[in-house]
Amino acid sequence: NFTVSLAAPSGRQVTVDYSTANGTATAPADYQTGTGTVSFPAGQTAQQVSIEVSGALLDEIDETFLVNLTNASNALITDAEGIGTISDNDPLAELAVDDVTVTEGDAGTGNANFTVSLNAPSGRPVSVDYVTLNGTATAPADYTAAAGTVNLAAGQTSQQVSVTVNADLLDEDDETFTVNLSNAVDATITDAEGLGSITDNDPLPALSVSDVTVTEGNSGTTNATFTVTLGAASARTVTVDFWTADASATSLADYAAATGQLTFAPGQTTRTVTVLVNGDTANEGTETYFLDLSNPGNATIVDNRGVGTIIDEAYR
Repeated sequence: NFTVSLAAPSGRQVTVDYSTANGTATAPADYQTGTGTVSFPAGQTAQQVSIEVSGALLDEIDETFLVNLTNASNALITDAEGIGTISDNDPLAELAVDDVTVTEGDAGTGNANFTVSLNAPSGRPVSVDYVTLNGTATAPADYTAAAGTVNLAAGQTSQQVSVTVNADLLDEDDETFTVNLSNAVDATITDAEGLGSITDNDPLPALSVSDVTVTEGNSGTTNATFTVTLGAASARTVTVDFWTADASATSLADYAAATGQLTFAPGQTTRTVTVLVNGDTANEGTETYFLDLSNPGNATIVDNRGVGTIIDEAYR
């Protein structure tokens, strides 16, 4: 309600025309236009002009419009412009970032696309800063670190943040990193952390064991060294159990039984198992025994048996 007033009572009837005009507020979105004539009977000094203001649930800046006076009769206009200010009472919109899962490729790069969104449109521009942080995934090995600002124009409710994820051929655990929001302008943050999950698509590496041939001495022992090999390096620790088994050669008499577990550190591709072969002077021909693999951890077995061949000195 605007008040149009006379500085002093008049003995005559006074009239003045009025009309609204847009400022930062616009009709009909923010208010209803109004035009008309205000009449003051003789002796009256004030009249009101009512302008209907539109309600909204949109967070926005305070806005203004004008009521202008013209064509006064029996009076002079000393202040022709009234400013109407519409104060916004809506809460700030709320910002959140989602979680994203991507499958790691075998070559090149891919994108993890995070969506930064507002829970409702805002009548003013909104901005928020973002930055990536390492988890079990680390930059630059697994992804490319990123930082910047997301800008949402008035009325816009979402924008994407793309993070480059690197491909590799290395078997590894699924890994994670985060995109974190901060420093929101004209909004509040309700979910500041987006979790990026990188799903590994590389097969488990394959284990195999070599065959070994040694010539038996007449005394003491000879080392028969088996090589256990991973077909490809792994980013994970790999384990496998091993033990010897008799064939025509028997433990104690011809060789020392062995059992245990091999551990491959990340990146390691070979380990060895040494079996002690006993020397003697008996004429016994060529004999064999086995080194067997089982119970792989973070790997598969493609060749689980190594053949150990003992050549008798007399048949060499």
